[in-house]
Amino acid sequence: MAKILIVGGPGDYQQAGIILRKGGHDPVSATTMSAGIEQAKKLPFGSLILANFRIGDKDCNEAPEFIIALRKARINHPVIVYGVNLSSVDVCRAMNGHKAIDYVQQQTFDKELLLKVNRYLPKKGCSFDRTSPYPRSGVAFTNAMDCLNRIAKLDANVMIIGEAGLGKERFARYIHIRSNRADKPLVIINHPDFVTETLSEVPCPACHIRSCFERANGGIVVIKNIHSFCLRGQSLIMAEIESGKYDVRIIATADISIKGKIADGTFNDALMHNTATTTVLIPPLHDNPEDVEPLVKFFLKEFAELHNQPECQVTPGALDMLRGYSWPLNARELRNTVTQCAAVSTTGRITVSNLQNDCYTDFKAPATLSMTGLDEESRIVFAIRSTPTLKDAAVLLGMCDRTLNNKRRKYSLDADGNKITQKVSV
Repeated sequence: MAKILIVGGPGDYQQAGIILRKGGHDPVSATTMSAGIEQAKKLPFGSLILANFRIGDKDCNEAPEFIIALRKARINHPVIVYGVNLSSVDVCRAMNGHKAIDYVQQQTFDKELLLKVNRYLPKKGCSFDRTSPYPRSGVAFTNAMDCLNRIAKLDANVMIIGEAGLGKERFARYIHIRSNRADKPLVIINHPDFVTETLSEVPCPACHIRSCFERANGGIVVIKNIHSFCLRGQSLIMAEIESGKYDVRIIATADISIKGKIADGTFNDALMHNTATTTVLIPPLHDNPEDVEPLVKFFLKEFAELHNQPECQVTPGALDMLRGYSWPLNARELRNTVTQCAAVSTTGRITVSNLQNDCYTDFKAPATLSMTGLDEESRIVFAIRSTPTLKDAAVLLGMCDRTLNNKRRKYSLDADGNKITQKVSV
């Protein structure tokens, strides 16, 4: 079971420990860098480290040094840095170069600490498990997962290709934990980090890429959005792969535009062959509307857990509208949509009106999607379950409130559209 290690003073452990234990966690502590590294070696897979930015012992003055020492020791648990009144410079120093994954101000522990910790601790089968792809049920996705499971145990390089917003990094992590290198380092080279870090702490692009390969030696290097790298960046990656110095498996992620880039010469064809011994194409959401429902349920469960509130439900009409939308940004856009609706819903349900009023104006009207061809009782049930109130259902059906109540009585329907044995009291 995953644990939380707090590296800082005794007072830090006491303050954070009280909050974490209330949240159901069992933290351990260390007060120096060397003790923190020894404790970190004992942590099970999926654990998390909280490190005071100003550790202040004789071996380590600040958290960035501690994190670098962890990585040199092949300890890859994610680190959240904390401190009193951390400045933007402190935060940048802690998070640049894939060191810390997040930060929290110590004065806001009571409000933010559990949220941050729960965000990064993996929970098998639930929304916070960042090592599993988003759940989908369509045939195309099932075939892609079958392919991933077959190649995970191989040691071949893999390129994961798909549109933006499909969670391609999650597929890369999925391969890592199922590979023969699961207990070895996973180091991510991200194009935006590559650009910004070379302007600050990292002395040059070549040094940054070389450092990533060195830290990943024996494990896996994930190159995110490899199609975004310029030709020089591509050549630097190619040089490290061909140097023969490192025992690494490459997992690259790329947008479908990479095919065009190869054709017009803006992507190194040799690099494509080196990083794509095998390729996996992730199907887009707009071609697989059957995947919308499991994703919606997943994202709403995630939202409820994150904000400690009851899980929001989706009416059939709203679900129909979500299936009918094209989702150009795929799962990322769907997630933003349903969580925004869940945040503003006052009824605990996402309805047609939520979607039309709060998110998009180009969703198709539910009546044209789902009510055509239904008998009267089915239309009434659909309308009641698609709208927040009976008054709204009557408007959708084109009848007055009294007529709807009479129809409900006729078909023995309650206020939620369910069959009852007694007559409905109006």
